[in-house]
Amino acid sequence: MELRRLRGKELRKALLAGIIKVQDLKDELNKINIFPVPDGDTGTNLAETLAGGVKILIESSSLKLCEIVRRFAEAILFTAKGNSGTILSQFFTGFAEALKGKESITTSEFAEALKHATDTVYDSLEKPVEGTIITVMREVAEYAVEISERERDFIKFLRLLLNKAEKSLAKTPDLLPKLKEKGVVDSGAFGFVLILKGIVEYIDTGKIELSKVPSKETHKIIEEEHIEHRYCTEAVIKSEGLDKKKLALILGALGSSLLIAGAGGLFKIHIHTNWPHKVFEALKEKGTILKQKIDDMIEMNLKARKKKFGVVVDSTADIPLDIAQEFGINIIPLQLIMNGKTYLEGIDIDKKQVLELLVEGKTRLSTSQPDPISIERTIKEALSKHEKIMIVTLSSQLSGTFNAVRIVASKYPNVYLFDGKMASLGTTLLALRALEKFEEGYDIENILEYLRKVQKKSLFILTLKTVKYLMKSGRISNLKGGIAELMQIKPIIAVNSEGKLENIGTALGEEKAFKKIVKIAKERLNPFQTYDFGIAYVGKSEFVERLEAFVRSEFSVRKLIVNEAGPLLSLHVGPGAYGLVALPVF
Repeated sequence: MELRRLRGKELRKALLAGIIKVQDLKDELNKINIFPVPDGDTGTNLAETLAGGVKILIESSSLKLCEIVRRFAEAILFTAKGNSGTILSQFFTGFAEALKGKESITTSEFAEALKHATDTVYDSLEKPVEGTIITVMREVAEYAVEISERERDFIKFLRLLLNKAEKSLAKTPDLLPKLKEKGVVDSGAFGFVLILKGIVEYIDTGKIELSKVPSKETHKIIEEEHIEHRYCTEAVIKSEGLDKKKLALILGALGSSLLIAGAGGLFKIHIHTNWPHKVFEALKEKGTILKQKIDDMIEMNLKARKKKFGVVVDSTADIPLDIAQEFGINIIPLQLIMNGKTYLEGIDIDKKQVLELLVEGKTRLSTSQPDPISIERTIKEALSKHEKIMIVTLSSQLSGTFNAVRIVASKYPNVYLFDGKMASLGTTLLALRALEKFEEGYDIENILEYLRKVQKKSLFILTLKTVKYLMKSGRISNLKGGIAELMQIKPIIAVNSEGKLENIGTALGEEKAFKKIVKIAKERLNPFQTYDFGIAYVGKSEFVERLEAFVRSEFSVRKLIVNEAGPLLSLHVGPGAYGLVALPVF
């Protein structure tokens, strides 16, 4: 028996068969997920993307083929998740465009639709990467065009396409070194082959079957790597007359893996970025955002590796992202309030933007401790990766963060809390020390006792370029602050052993302030002791580089972290501030 024309009723059930094939094997796809980041979710993303179209397929038995495909494409555009899911939704958008007005199609028309769908995908990508799902889509489409004139029977035609797809999939490791290194094929491409396999099986047999693959045939790939852009950011926008090329230029500067899918006024945007808020701001200027989502890929990358012990810090710890990733450290975001609107530090707003606003001085800025929802979400995420966790917070003498976290953490028996009585990189160094001591065999109580001892022996000193931000926060009076500004007096401030800010001196001008920082460090630190150091700053200056050189030349340095302070600390100390923290190693 031959099938020379494909109608809506066959395609509808064939697509359902392909969706079931992906859903049945999504865990296997997750296990081989390597590119673009090894976050173990490609199978889940493809399954959830396609699930959005299931209801449409079930309820469209009386519709024409073109209408079924159009509605299916629109549905999965809304539910598209991740890189492969968004690419797949764009593929079906192009497929639907090519089939407009058709009630049934020949193999030639099917082939042309595949070609148009693939071209649509490539046009939507800022930087197409071969060896992925797009390679299999393209090679299958090109082969379909090649054989469609001589093979008019859909049953034979689709079998040939599946064979071509499987060969193309097998070659993906040769095109993408990451895959070859791990001995796997591309997971997104495998998902596309599964869809085609389900379609072929249904057209061939008229039955929808579940796949059975023994778990031993795949192995889970867990890879630690530097993730340049942390947040997988997605949105669906409604926009008439959207210029996708101009939007790509704007968004392309904000990250990688950019994909703009859709047509006819409805678009799905996918990008990996460190600035989700900037992406959403750019999209608001182009249309109406109907749906938006942010996934933390560092958390996704680490989620599968459940360990016995982990640590959590709040966002004032100013922990570098590569260190958070390396050690699996979760971060509780504090809140920054800008002109009455609340933003989460490190997620909705970045350091550079806050620094620019501070210098400009026209925006009302204030801070707030983390909200209970953010605290609980972070704790749950950390417990999904670790059996026990310890939360190290900013000093309770400087913020209500410790108490806010304590209230939420009290509900969890495997969560332990430590008041760091430090700030900025001091908190980060304490958190790293907790992990180190656990590896040395310390139990929780001994770690807490050790942290108390090392905190009391630590040094945290900083100086400010201006005191006007202390005046704004009410920490010094306008009279004293005005005199200090006029006389170019620079305060030298310490965080003492009780976690309180303490004014330990002043200096006339920035150069003398630097020399005083150096003098205090020499007086308070033992030249024969090994230390872990941190240098935090707001807007890099020559003094930061000079301070780093001084530390390396004068002391035994085991670890030195230099990082720009986050928005919360910047708001209180202002541009030009910098500080030194030292924890003895014992």
